[in-house]
Amino acid sequence: MSSTIVTDKSIVGPWIAALASMIWAPEGAEAIGLANGGELVAGVWYENWNPQSITTHIAIDGAVSRRYLHVIFHYPFVQLGVQKIIAPVLADNSESIRLVTKMGFTEEARLKNVHPTGDMVFFVMNKQDCKYLGARYGKI
Repeated sequence: MSSTIVTDKSIVGPWIAALASMIWAPEGAEAIGLANGGELVAGVWYENWNPQSITTHIAIDGAVSRRYLHVIFHYPFVQLGVQKIIAPVLADNSESIRLVTKMGFTEEARLKNVHPTGDMVFFVMNKQDCKYLGARYGKI
């Protein structure tokens, strides 16, 4: 089955939003998806960029390639030049917490009662800690 990187944010953004029960706001946001056999299986959207950091939302519903992992971290760290990626996750979303920690994000802050379901946890990845920029993941 062939994998394709999808950069059309009008396709990837709404897919992520639907999977994560969020509202897609495309103004000022970018998105990178992965399609296997023509169907999206993963997506990342980036927003609130500044020269130091960017916020991301990650949705994965299938197998992803090393190439895709390289692309989604290369974009903010190398192309945009940020030093930190911030991934907000609802505290009761154990599946997403498991995903981001497996990717290498670490908890940096927790805001109490900011969502109808409770707390929001802010996970971060610093550029120097990103394993996806190395040769193992960068080979296409």
